[in-house]
Amino acid sequence: MGAEVFISYSSLDRDIVMPVVQSLRENGISVWVDEGNIHAADLWSEQIVQAIADCRVMVVLLSQNSADSHNVVKEVMLASEQKKVLLPVYLEPADIPAKLQYQLAGIQHLELYDQNNQNVLADLVNGLSKRGITLGGEVSSPEITTVKRHERPSAKQAKTNCDLKKTSAKSIALILSVLFILLCVYLNNVNSNRNIQSPESILGIMQLKLPIPDEYPLAKPSDMPFGVPSRMISISPTGKFFAYVCIKDDERYLSLIDIQNNSHQILTKSKGGLFPFFSPDEKWIGFVTANKLNKIEISSGLLKEICDASNAYYGATWGNDGMIYYGESEGRKFLKVSENGGSPQLMTNKIYDMQEVEYVSAVSGPKLIFRSPGPNITRGPFSIYSLDIISGKINKIVNGLTPLVYENNFTKIDDGQFRTINFDKDTFELTSDTSTLFNSRIRYSDIGSQISMSKNNVIACISGDSTLKKKLMIVNPVDKNIQTLFQREEVFGQYSISPDGKKVAVEVVDNQIYNIHILDLKRSRLSSVTTSKHNYSPFWSPDGASVYYTSNRDDFSNFGLYKYELSKNVEQKIDLIGEHFRNLCVSDVSNDGTKLLCFGFKGSEISSELYSVNLVGGEQVKITNNKLDEWGAVFSEDEKWIAYTSEKDMQGSYAIYINSFPEMDQEIRISAGGGEEPKWLPDGSGVYYRNGDQWMKVRLNFDNEIEIGEPELFFEGEYVNVWGPSHDVFPDGRVLLLKGSEWIQPTEIDIIINALKADNY
Repeated sequence: MGAEVFISYSSLDRDIVMPVVQSLRENGISVWVDEGNIHAADLWSEQIVQAIADCRVMVVLLSQNSADSHNVVKEVMLASEQKKVLLPVYLEPADIPAKLQYQLAGIQHLELYDQNNQNVLADLVNGLSKRGITLGGEVSSPEITTVKRHERPSAKQAKTNCDLKKTSAKSIALILSVLFILLCVYLNNVNSNRNIQSPESILGIMQLKLPIPDEYPLAKPSDMPFGVPSRMISISPTGKFFAYVCIKDDERYLSLIDIQNNSHQILTKSKGGLFPFFSPDEKWIGFVTANKLNKIEISSGLLKEICDASNAYYGATWGNDGMIYYGESEGRKFLKVSENGGSPQLMTNKIYDMQEVEYVSAVSGPKLIFRSPGPNITRGPFSIYSLDIISGKINKIVNGLTPLVYENNFTKIDDGQFRTINFDKDTFELTSDTSTLFNSRIRYSDIGSQISMSKNNVIACISGDSTLKKKLMIVNPVDKNIQTLFQREEVFGQYSISPDGKKVAVEVVDNQIYNIHILDLKRSRLSSVTTSKHNYSPFWSPDGASVYYTSNRDDFSNFGLYKYELSKNVEQKIDLIGEHFRNLCVSDVSNDGTKLLCFGFKGSEISSELYSVNLVGGEQVKITNNKLDEWGAVFSEDEKWIAYTSEKDMQGSYAIYINSFPEMDQEIRISAGGGEEPKWLPDGSGVYYRNGDQWMKVRLNFDNEIEIGEPELFFEGEYVNVWGPSHDVFPDGRVLLLKGSEWIQPTEIDIIINALKADNY
């Protein structure tokens, strides 16, 4: 068997190298070194190659001489290809060539100059021991692994190399120590005033893996409140800290990793927390709960309430100006508040759904960038906008999701791909075409992308397929049997079952473009009905000959109503009288086909109201006017009653109500707790509704006085909730639901240093 340690060096450094070799041998380490200058001979392919194949660790003695040595580069590249452990030791400061930088980037090194050589040599011996090298006849088990730039270890490799997926304190500390070595170089360049320094001149482009402890897993989308943008990770301005939303004892908490100090902790006072974000000086971490905006001092764990914030579910960002900017999903307001607390101030009411907001220190003054459907729009494809904090001016930048900015690089997510664009930081005008930065996909959903960026070009993200695709599933609530209706997975949205139960009209989404498709169950065939962009909310006519739907294809802030006759392949726009809808959804149709029940927004309304639409003349009648979100109304069999979802008395949550129709003078709550999306049972004997993962059934009797039974569990399971009605009932009582793609729990976070300089990544 060959020597365990191979020494790579330049023969010009022999006088310095041989004492190092002697010291290793005195410690019982088996060393191979070219002592006869065979580098100059024609034997490289024999002795050198075999010695590299036999070794466990290659010690690379770096100097300007070795940096200029073609043979040293070849040796390092061969060792890297064979996945040998590399241990660089600098004999002097040196300019390392690109090929050598590529192989050695991110690996802990020693410096054998301007220091106590004996101490450094002792560290070298200790380092080799930790890498499993026999020391004085005793074999040590490997304790650490190197992570090379561009290398993405497989799951098998990760388990083999010190069981990286395990979550013991020892494993976490071990991996974090590697990350610390890689990051501390430039973290220490951050001065006492916390001015952000770029690491570009110090480090090359590197990709690392940060493990997620098994005992504190990343929260799943189903752990979030419905409709909440699920951006669950955040990296601090200098990359020193990383935070994510975790699950502990079935509750949400913030988990904080201090990379620089090799520590991990659960912030116990962050119970129920969402959307972690850091202060510019990294002393505080902010987060939101259902009704508060809070911050925790990182050093002490002190919790401070910033302000009341009802459903601040659109995210928050901490500006350099001492203000925190955040959005409230209830009322769709965007506000700012002092980092020290106080009364929030309204920023703007000119745009809705300001999500994934980021603070940018632009040349022309501070700005916020965010994603939104657009001004006065509640549903549509998301684009990225800027808001001038001083003037209040809003400008559209580009289509896409999840805006992030580093210097003059503007980034976004498109269909799971991370893309970068050059832009003018003064005007915010784009100055280059979009290019894809990563070959891998960023895990995302329609309500959030799992990526965050520091102010000094460090990216934290979760790679993997999106969680958007879904399957249509049938649940029989009698025998609990579950079947797949259609094998193909698509990005399905709202849907409606035909009166005869033989077809399903369904939204299909392709990169934020919605269109209506018909699924023929007999032929198992999915075909498109609409070809124009942005069509929503399909619902069948009573005779099954037509499908009603809405569209904002011409103007994102103006929804129209359409009818498609299947036998004629003809689309007809239904003229509506009165003020136009900013959003409109169809939820039911009368037995005679003359009336639609709809819900939506008009004008300056900030809540969804219920409407009855006369299909003959286009007249619209508002049947609720509570300035509360009310939606999903459905007719009883005799059309004397409607059941619907309302947030009345629920403080931001929903419950199920029935009311007389059209009088609307007998409002009765029928759900014991929360609930949404009512459907009448096929025999008209009651209503079932959804409450989280539970479907409840309430029996109703209208013979004399109204009798309301106790809600009882109908069935339960994890099914997807989409915008608007997201389940329906077949004539035989079976329920059609959406099953999301299987959630694959992430076990690690990708950390990419200098990512936006990766021209050839």
